[in-house]
Order: sequence, then structure tokens, then C-alpha cells
Amino acid sequence: MEFLCSWLHYRPVGIAPVARMPSVCPSASGLGRADFMAGGRHSSPDSGRSIGFYAVGGLVAVAVVATGVVVFKATQSDSCASVDEYSLAADPAIAPAVTEILAESSPEQTGCSRITVTSALPGDVAGTLGKGVDAPDMWIPDSTAWVGKAALTAKGPVAAAGGSIATSPVVLASGGGEQFASWLTALQVPDLALGNPLFTGVASAPILGALAETGATSESVRAALVPHAQAESVRTEDQPVGQKMLTELVSSGKVGVSTEQQVVEFTKAESKISATVPATGTMIMDYPLVVSASAPDRHYAAAKKSDAIAELLHSESAQEVLTRSGFRTSGGGAVEGGVGDVTALTVSEQSVADQTLGAWALMAKPIRTLVAIDVSASMDYPAAGGKTRMQLTTAAALAGNQVFPDSVAAGLWAFSQGMNGTQDFQELVPIRRYDTIVDGVTQRKLMADQANRLTELKRGATGLYDTTLAAFRKVQESYDPRAVNSVIILTDGANEDPDSISREQLLDVLAREQDPARPVIIVTIGITDDADAAALADISRVTGGSTYIARDPSEISEVFVNALAHRGS
Repeated sequence: MEFLCSWLHYRPVGIAPVARMPSVCPSASGLGRADFMAGGRHSSPDSGRSIGFYAVGGLVAVAVVATGVVVFKATQSDSCASVDEYSLAADPAIAPAVTEILAESSPEQTGCSRITVTSALPGDVAGTLGKGVDAPDMWIPDSTAWVGKAALTAKGPVAAAGGSIATSPVVLASGGGEQFASWLTALQVPDLALGNPLFTGVASAPILGALAETGATSESVRAALVPHAQAESVRTEDQPVGQKMLTELVSSGKVGVSTEQQVVEFTKAESKISATVPATGTMIMDYPLVVSASAPDRHYAAAKKSDAIAELLHSESAQEVLTRSGFRTSGGGAVEGGVGDVTALTVSEQSVADQTLGAWALMAKPIRTLVAIDVSASMDYPAAGGKTRMQLTTAAALAGNQVFPDSVAAGLWAFSQGMNGTQDFQELVPIRRYDTIVDGVTQRKLMADQANRLTELKRGATGLYDTTLAAFRKVQESYDPRAVNSVIILTDGANEDPDSISREQLLDVLAREQDPARPVIIVTIGITDDADAAALADISRVTGGSTYIARDPSEISEVFVNALAHRGS
């Protein structure tokens, strides 16, 4: 089965993209100034609090507002008749240094522009570009690989501009300075503080590094990832990154994945941690300047402005600021207090890297699904072992309900023509995590109780198309960016509602309303050969999901559990 996460397309610039498919990678809310100042999830490497910086040539004043957000407010220079506004989203590690450089710049260098710098994780920015709303004009992620990845789902063009601003090798940080022979052996440490590869290039670097090592296989790397991905799937909060993560390493005694720059900065105040690089070498973060504005006219203006910003960031004074902040220059020389000369690893087979990172996303993202079960009259037909199709389908739902962890979020609908007035579906249980308590009862038990009621609801014909669209929209409107969001349809028939939308209309609406930054996949399960296999396959295909036909009713339970386990892939 094909994996649908956009990590399949993770590639450096210059490598031709593979066929485009919907992403199941997480998205994030817009990075507009209001969201930023409100203190969203985009955290600084030091405090975990959002930091906003306003910089322009001329006199610069510093103000500390009540929330603790530091703001550089610029006084317009007399030489500027007007000041153009631009936004720049930068990886939390490099945002402070970029801000300092811009704050010390002159109108001649920036062209009478005010650049608003926000600190944002690369995965968050990539999600914003997929929505095309509040996209930053410019972007500095931690790795050039994000450019090609984001371009595949972005609403507008995404283009590298000006090359690498600075570099920093990825390291293993610990209080004891543990040495590792390879990245594969580091990944095999059970409690390694890896981070989330869907949000940072630093977290994906050990995976790519292991794949680049001589002798390592994709199977051995995937096996090493399983416990880390499983831990990520049940996590209720994002793993800390940057300086906050290093602080936790000091207190916990664990080993974590970081960069030389972050460790160098951290050790200026805290001496109880050190960095090492495996004997095989390491991946290098290269912090490119990217033009990311979505609207064509805005992108054009930002591209012109990026020339001046790139020249400024590559200037001698700017490189001194970056070096003082622990970065290596774009040329790569060693820094004081760092790990010295390192061997840069590169992945030779990008397709293997894509598949491995895709496997991580499948394993690491929790399930969030709405299960819609056909309760039309034909579901009362006899099947196998003296049971009806409905009884076997109920048993399948109960089996899935029992085997999945509390991190699963699920809801349950029943559907048939005109089941709820003019509506072909009825909500039995809203989507909630299995460990949610409702009136003293867990969501898991509520799901089981309502599944046992399905045999009481049998009636009428199959209202497949209207139900499918309504379920898709329901999951989309309550989207959870940390999960694989899906709809699972179980039916033994074809659409029989003459008043519903047509098959062609359904497919067209699903295609138009699918948001690459907030994808909802539909998994269809046909019960016996009476199911409309062609229609179910089309519904799954247009949303990036998958389809199954249980020709032997006794297979229903196994098919349903497998569909959930593979997150619809």
C-alpha cells in the first residue's frame, strides 16, 4: 500500500519530485502577527514562549510587554519616505541571531523595510504554506530539504533564495558525553530524546544519518524507530526542542538529538552537558533563506526583497553575529566549544529515505477516525456461521475497539436512507479519545455500547454518498494536526438514495475540499461482493485513502482492524 504522508516527497532541492499525493503530515495554525503575539505553539529555544521581533534601519528601541514578549520597535529613519512591511519565519535556533542582524541594519541594506521575524518550527511553517493563509513572505528553516517538501503542498511557489545562511552539525547531547559508533546505535537507545521528524530537520537527521551509514539497512533503521514512534503516538504534548530540551537532558540524564549551535549556546550558562558526533559522521543543518509568500504579486515583491536580505545575512558583520551565536559560517569552519571537524553524511537513495520517514509518520501519529457503518436492510442478510452481515460487522467494530490504545480518538455513525428525517446518517458517539470520561463512562465503553445497538437500527436503503460527504466534512472541521484524520466507511451495497448527490458530484466536491495541509483520508470497506467496489475505490482514491473488500464476511473483523492499524495507508 502506498503511504500518503508528504514525507514521501521529502527531498533536497535539485531532486525531481515524485508524483504528488495528499499529505497526512500535520499542519499548524497561521503564523500571522496576532497569533504570534498571543503566544501560540511556536516556541523559542530558550523559554518556550513565542517571541516577536520588529527590526528596521534607523534607531531601534527595545520594549518588554506584559506577556514577556520582547519586541524591537523601530523608529523610521529620516531618509525613508515610506517603510515596506515583510514577514520572516525563522527556525527558533536562528531567529534571535537573524533579529539582531536586522535590528543593526541600515535602510541602505534593507531598503527601508520593516521585517517582522517570528520564531517557528519548520513543520509549522510548512503546514501554513499548505493553507496559503498568513504565509510568511520569507522563511529560514533548519534544512534545505524543507523547501522541496513544502513546495509540494504549498498554495503558492516556494523557492530558495541566497543559499545557506549558516550551518551546524547535528550532535548527540548528554551530561556524560556518551560516544556512539553510529547513528543506528544511537537510535537504538530506548529513551533517546529524538524529537518529532515531522516538525524539525534536526529530529529527522538521525534517521537520515543512519540510512547514510555503510552497512545500515532501511529495515534495521525502521526497527530502531518503532519504540520512538510508539512513544510519540501516545504523547499528549510536543516534545521540547532547543534549549528547553537540553535543560531536560541535564535533569534526566538522557541522551538527546540537538545541534552543535544549540549546545554551544546552552553551555554558556550551563556546563553540565556536552556534544558528540558518531564516528561515522553526521548530517548538517544549513538554514537557507526561502521566499514563501503565497500570492503571486507578494511573492514577486518578497523575492526582490530577499536579494537584499540575503546579501545582508552573508555580510561579514552578520556572519560574525551568527558565529558568536554558535553557528558555523555557510562555508562550514569549526566553532569554539564545538565538536571540531566532522564528516558530512549524505543519503544516496532518496526514495529509501522518503519511505523510512513516511513509515515514521505512520507509526508516530495517533489514529483519529469517524467510523460510519451501513445499517440498511440488506445488512440483515445471512452471512457466515449462522450470523448476519450486521452481526459480523458489529463484531469487527468491537474487535477494533478492544485492541487500540487510549490515544486513539474515534466516533461512530450509523447510516441508511432517511435515517434521521431527511438525513441519511445518525451520530451515535462523537469523536473523542478512548480515555475520555463522559458521565462516568469511558469513550471506549460508549463506542462498544453503541456498536451493540447497531442491529436495532437496521432499516431502508443505503444512503452512501451524502453520508460520506457529511462524515468527511465533520472530521475536517474538527481536524487534529497531531493525528491521522480519517473516515472509515463500512457498507454492503451501493448508493440507493435517489435524492442524494451523484457519484461524480461527490468525487468532485471531495477533491475540491481536500486541504493538503489538513488532509482527511477516507478508508472504504466493502462487505461482500454486493458492495459497489468501483465507487468505494474512487472515494478512497480521491482522498488519498485505501479500499478493502471483505468477500468472505468472516474476513470483516480482520480487514477492519488492519485498516485502522495502517491508518488508512
